[in-house]
Amino acid sequence: MRLQSYTKLLPYALRQWPSLLLILGLTAVMALVGALQPWPLKLLADYLGQQSLPGGVGRFLSSLALEASPTVVVGLAAIASLGVYLLNAGLEGALTWTWSLAGQGMVYDLAGQQFYHLQRLSLLFHQRRSVGDFLSRLADDSYCIYGLTEALLISPVHNLLTLVTMGWIAWQLSPTLTLLSLTIAPGLAGSALFFGARLKQRNSQNQIAQARLTSFVHQTLRALPLVRAFSTEARNRQKFSSLAETRVLLEQKAILVNGFYGVVNGIIAVLGKALILYVAGRQALGGGLSVGSLLVFLFYLEAMQESYRHLLTTYGHLKASEANIDRVLEILETPPKIKNNPQAQALPQPVLGHLRFEAVTFGYEPGRPVLDNLNLEVLPGQTLALVGATGSGKTTLVSLVPRFFDPWQGQILFDGIDLRQLRLENLRSQIALIFQDPFLLPLTIAENIAYGRPGAPLAEIVQAAQAAQADQFIQGLPQGYNTVLGEQAATLSGGQKQRLAIARALLRDAPVLILDEPTAALDGETEAYLVEALERLRSGRTTLVIAHRLSTVRKADRIVVLEAGKIVETGTHSELMAAGGIYHRMYNLQFPDRRWEVVR
Repeated sequence: MRLQSYTKLLPYALRQWPSLLLILGLTAVMALVGALQPWPLKLLADYLGQQSLPGGVGRFLSSLALEASPTVVVGLAAIASLGVYLLNAGLEGALTWTWSLAGQGMVYDLAGQQFYHLQRLSLLFHQRRSVGDFLSRLADDSYCIYGLTEALLISPVHNLLTLVTMGWIAWQLSPTLTLLSLTIAPGLAGSALFFGARLKQRNSQNQIAQARLTSFVHQTLRALPLVRAFSTEARNRQKFSSLAETRVLLEQKAILVNGFYGVVNGIIAVLGKALILYVAGRQALGGGLSVGSLLVFLFYLEAMQESYRHLLTTYGHLKASEANIDRVLEILETPPKIKNNPQAQALPQPVLGHLRFEAVTFGYEPGRPVLDNLNLEVLPGQTLALVGATGSGKTTLVSLVPRFFDPWQGQILFDGIDLRQLRLENLRSQIALIFQDPFLLPLTIAENIAYGRPGAPLAEIVQAAQAAQADQFIQGLPQGYNTVLGEQAATLSGGQKQRLAIARALLRDAPVLILDEPTAALDGETEAYLVEALERLRSGRTTLVIAHRLSTVRKADRIVVLEAGKIVETGTHSELMAAGGIYHRMYNLQFPDRRWEVVR
């Protein structure tokens, strides 16, 4: 992956710049403190071997009125070593705390952006992917920004500072040994290149397997009544075990690759250390290095090798994270197909609700239109019913009005303006919808009804619920309108859920109302009450109604019959019954005891 791909995510890290600056400052201080760690040991080793102290240490003891003796030197070395350790531990604790805060901030910032972007992507994009996959991307893949920032910013700065600081001091001690310490760099670089692609492949496979497992669990739990009805618990357990075994197997392979990577790097480091130890030992035996200087250099060698390893394995670590980065960028770089035109405008006031479809063709798959050259006009305040067999294009047609999709050809006009020339937020604020699925959220009943009008007065919420025939059952709940609905509102019946959705649409009080099977889950008595309520409320509102139960649409101003994406019949109930066509046949199939209505 090119550096350009990494830099696309770096803005999410740079938004935490105050914490990052503090982290870099702490890192620099830690590099300096780390360089001091072996010096108390050097002081002790050189004193015991030569019975002499550096001039600065001697003057320091004299200022304390202490005489240089083995006991004093040992005590001084111990206190200095403890002080350096405590200082380093304090800095490391502060760095860990600051890095944790910054890391969590950037992870949730990235996850939040993905969540926002997912909501703007087309319904077709969501239909082709599972919810479990999206959950995996938000919960797991977002952490790639943490590793990316550490690999590209924090770790390089820390290791470069360590190399510069300790390398300079090591050069003063022995230029030859310092140059020898660089011999492991080519080996580590080659190891990173060899294992990098394999680490990415294994991690990518792991993410896919985890997403499949999460999706299966999510889908199974959502369909729990179906699972119990068909007694598939044992089969689902076997499926879960199979998916889990695949996930474990892939994880084991990834661990194996990581293990080999670590072993190869360890062998390279040990060989380099053995070479340097041999040369350093000969220098010490020949008097070219003091024992204390040898100990300092060996400590620095360990630290520098660790820094080399981290720097040269950055490529491998980034490769391991590339699968996560790819999945995040797949979301963020998928452009919303439905978006505002740069010159988009708001609907002029007052909004009339006049809709006109002009030669509209649209489908979900190339070459397979669902609507074919459709022309239709809905006048302001008119109630238009759409009927037809499943797959005839009814739901697709009404989905084009709020611009869930854009037509392939033709245009849809709202008060004479092409929908694509209107601001999305403004357009959708003029439309209230009721879907086949009520889509109730785990909020209070009042909040669910007011979802399209946050902050609506309780009196208006109650009024909408009454109009939707929902107030009576709401009042019977323990907390009434303050009752919090559970997951998928499982404690409510299908009819109760639908009535809440109807109340939500009515409270929106938009000039255009779209009802997709509004009475599908209601009993006959409640349906009759609802039809009466809709008749009272449709005055001045353009209403599109989809219904398979034709009793709902009998009093519509106009009924349109769709077949294979084309309008094949249009008229009032009486006109269509008298015509004896498709609508007449559909009605008689549903109400065989009302055939006499044909001639009325």
